[in-house]
Amino acid sequence: MLSQLMSLSPRRLVATGLIVAGVLVGVLLIILWQVGLFDSAPPPVSLQSAVESVRRDEQQQTQAQTVAAQQDDSQAQATAQAAQEQPEPAQQQQDSDSTEDSQEQSTESADTQDDAQGDAQSGNAQSAQEQPTESTQSQQTSAQQQDAQATSEQQDGQQAAQQAQATQQETSQTQTSSEPPMLAELAGTWTLSGQGTSFVGYRIGEELANIGTTTAVGRTSDIEATLEFDGVMITSVTIVADLRTLTSDQSFRDGALRTRGIESDTYPFATFVLVQPIPIATLPAGEETLSVTVDGTLDLHGVTNPVSIDLQGQFVDGLVVVVGSTEIALADYDIEPPTGFRVLSIDDVGIMEFQIVLERAP
Repeated sequence: MLSQLMSLSPRRLVATGLIVAGVLVGVLLIILWQVGLFDSAPPPVSLQSAVESVRRDEQQQTQAQTVAAQQDDSQAQATAQAAQEQPEPAQQQQDSDSTEDSQEQSTESADTQDDAQGDAQSGNAQSAQEQPTESTQSQQTSAQQQDAQATSEQQDGQQAAQQAQATQQETSQTQTSSEPPMLAELAGTWTLSGQGTSFVGYRIGEELANIGTTTAVGRTSDIEATLEFDGVMITSVTIVADLRTLTSDQSFRDGALRTRGIESDTYPFATFVLVQPIPIATLPAGEETLSVTVDGTLDLHGVTNPVSIDLQGQFVDGLVVVVGSTEIALADYDIEPPTGFRVLSIDDVGIMEFQIVLERAP
């Protein structure tokens, strides 16, 4: 093979060298991408990002309603235009049929009656002329009714578009100028909302071979959350996360956690339960936030320990948005760090973090 390369012309030798170098660089980039060199961990949870997720969903819903109203309006206009164009040929045809009927009746009358009955014939002819006139009036009335119906549909479409626009303006005004509801009005059970982004996850430092120190971040949106509020204080909070669906930027890490580390196949759920009520003196208004440290218990890897979690909350358009985090020592939950040929070491202490959007249950 070396002799074949030496026999190549200088131009072909350079081209071959460039091709081989390009292939090697491509393979190297793929390897570095697989081990996560180009990945950056998402930032820690923040109340601002949680609120932005709610605003983004509301904006998308408003836009979808506006588009639907515009489509209804366009369909109503098309129906009205079609209804206005359709009666003309139909009316001409009906007028022609009426004229032919009148001529046939006049011919039959002329064949069967003599000259002595001229006056009666004239009366019959006049009657025959009145019949098509009445038929034409009926047809015109029907066409007018169709036009009125089409116009009504067009007005309904326009009203729907105006209503969607008014709803959007009302929502915008509510966000900026409306007064928050009284605390007593918010009493009841609050559950996970479909708006915004809710998740529970971990954040921990690790050292990877040939890369160095990085931050591993895994999250799951497969959670359940319930909050009870009696109008004065939050009496109960329960959050359950399915750890089997934790996802990070590395599939090998997620697979390892199913049988090592937190062993999610054996201990699939992590549960936080509030143990001390949280008094709420006033409801945060506008962009104000509520910051509080709460006490509870965390059940993780088959071990239950007391925890204190720093929370931040905000009331956003009828929704309760909460973010929080706390440090977790792996040894406190009998978790052995899962190391290997790619993962050289893992920190002894990680962070549990969550972002939750709640709505009052009906």
